[in-house]
Formats: sequence, structure tokens, C-alpha cells
Amino acid sequence: MASGSVDLHYVVGIIGLGVVIVGVALLIAALTYPFTRRLPRSLVAHYVPPPGDITQHGFALRANRRVLAATIVQLAVHKKIQVLAPQGKRGPVAMVVIAGAMLTNQEHSFLQSFRPSLRSRRKQEKYVRALADIGIHVQRPEEAPDVYFLKGKGAFRGYQRRALSAYFESAREQMKKDGLTRKYAVSVHLYVLSLLFLTLALFGLIFIIGAAMNGDWLGVGVTVLTMVGVFFALTIAPPPILLFTDQGKELRRHLSGLRDYVRLAEQDRLQFLQSPQGALRTPAGALTPGGQALGLQPQPTAPHALAQAGLDQYVLIERLLPYAVLFRCEREWEREFEYLGTVDATAQNLRALGTTLQTTAAVFEALSVVVQILRLLGAFLSLFRNA
Repeated sequence: MASGSVDLHYVVGIIGLGVVIVGVALLIAALTYPFTRRLPRSLVAHYVPPPGDITQHGFALRANRRVLAATIVQLAVHKKIQVLAPQGKRGPVAMVVIAGAMLTNQEHSFLQSFRPSLRSRRKQEKYVRALADIGIHVQRPEEAPDVYFLKGKGAFRGYQRRALSAYFESAREQMKKDGLTRKYAVSVHLYVLSLLFLTLALFGLIFIIGAAMNGDWLGVGVTVLTMVGVFFALTIAPPPILLFTDQGKELRRHLSGLRDYVRLAEQDRLQFLQSPQGALRTPAGALTPGGQALGLQPQPTAPHALAQAGLDQYVLIERLLPYAVLFRCEREWEREFEYLGTVDATAQNLRALGTTLQTTAAVFEALSVVVQILRLLGAFLSLFRNA
């Protein structure tokens, strides 16, 4: 009986310890969320995005994990790429550069973050097999169109993690140079969670080996689940909290007004565009300041005003689709997606695509912080070795 009592206490103790550790990790993640959800209040609704690129806008909104999906949707609506995605959640997801598309240096750098140079034979064979999975059959990679895999055999996860981390870090550095953010970001919560995960991984590994040798599979299972729980807390924790300058706060205020417009119901948006303040053209066909900012053609291209209004709205919807992703308004904008013709496949699979990319971004971001901590620890330990 005594032995049974000890065993019960042991079971309760180890499970309780695991719950406490995971609970602390989730609490740390939850306490930082209120600081990331606040946006300055905009006095007016904006329907034209502010100057700059969508990566910076995503960081300004602290929507880091939606930047990947938003950037890809933007490339799609600008007719630069086509997204090949399954109807369900399984199967490869890839981007194909449309023939003749003119990519900027930044867009080219973004796409290159998803595919290494393919110099080794092993990578080439893996890439060719991945192409065959989406119906592109070639003997050598250079015979294929420009295809970049987000999911599937052709997704080189290790390379993508490093390359995307570098791409996003360069975007954050550019925001500092542009005077939008201050020099340092607040990442204490991520470092604390990373240290907790690494400490648990170190002692957990030792405990797992000992428990497995003694046949204590319950201890092994609880330890593994605890490590997974702490890593999960790291993936859902807010990204580094950027500190904004007055110029950055003004950008966030503009984005807040854009969010107000995107969140309007469809009928309210139409009424907004038909108002003197929201019209993109005058009744005579001249561009308003909003139409000029949107980049409409100076001369009307439709035979009558009603058709022209539809074309103008089409251009506006295209410009705002990526922001609907950033603002978590995909469901509300489904009807707008139906009118996008050449990017219809992207629209139909946007939810699955967004889920895939958010998960990918969260894991990459968590691993990036863990690697940073390991490097700092390595540098710290090297001081003692050199002393």
C-alpha cells in the first residue's frame, strides 16, 4: 500500500510540475499581448494604404506572423506570381513567378528566401521530385519555371528559417533608418521563454534517458509534453515589441484608419466611395486625390460612369486585399475575392494558405529566438574559456 501511495504521489507530482511549467510559460505569453494589440485611434477612415511596403506595415501593426501571407497575396494581386495550393489543408503549396513579371529587388529577395541555390545534387533531386508533385515534370531544375515552395518536399525549412529571419531583420533595420522605430525592441518575454525551453530541454533530456532506462514511460511522456507546451507558448507569444517614433506612430494611426475602412460592411464601403470625400473620380472623370494616390489611370477606361466606378472599385479591392489579411478580415472579404479572376486560386485557398504561413512564421520566429539565445550563451561561455 505504501509503495502504491508513493507511486501515486510521484505521478501527481510530475504531472503537477509539468502543468506549472507550461502554465507559467502561457502566462508570460498572455501578459505581453495587451501591449501588442493597441493602435492609435484614427479620427477618419482611410481607404488608401500609406506609403511604404507591406512588410513594414505588418511590423507597424505588430502582425508579424501575417506578413508572409499578406506579402504573397500582394504579389498575386499585382499579377507577379500565381499560388498553387490544394483545396484542402494537405498537399504542397508553391508560388510560380508569372512569365514577364517585373520583380523589384525586394520582391526578388523575398522569393529567394524560400529556395536555396540548389548547388548540391541532393537538393536538385529533391526539388525535381517536388516539381513533379505539382505537375511540372523536368529533368533538371533550370528547365523549370521559377517555383518557390511554401509547403511540401520542395520546402527547405532550415534554409527558409535563416533566409526569412534575415529578410525580416533587414526590414526592421530599414524601419529604424527611416525613423519609424527606435533603436531597440522589447524582446524580454521571448528571451525568458527561450531560456525556459532550453533549460527544460537540457534537464529534460537527461531525465528522459534515465526514466527510459528505468522503464518510467509516464515520466518520459510528461517531460516531452511539457517541452512541447513551452515551445507552443513561445510560438504564440507576441513578436518583438517595436518602440515607435512620432513618425512611426503617425504611420500606425493611418493604418488604424485603414483598418476601420476594411472592417466596414460592404454596403458601408460602397457608400463611403460614393461620397464626395471618398470618391475616386469626379463626375467629369477627373481623378480625386484618393484616385491619384491609388494610382488610377487619368483617363476613364469604361464607356459610362457606373462601369468606371466598378473598375475603380476593382483596383481598390486589389490594393486592399493584403491588408485584409493583416487585419484578420479574410472572411468578411470573401465576396471581394470572387471578383479577382486571375488570383481566384489564391482567394479560394487563402484560409489554408494563411494558416500554413502563420504556423510557419510562428515556428521560424520561435526557432530564431532560440538560436539567438544559444549564440549568446556560446559567446558568454567562450569568455570563460579565454579567461
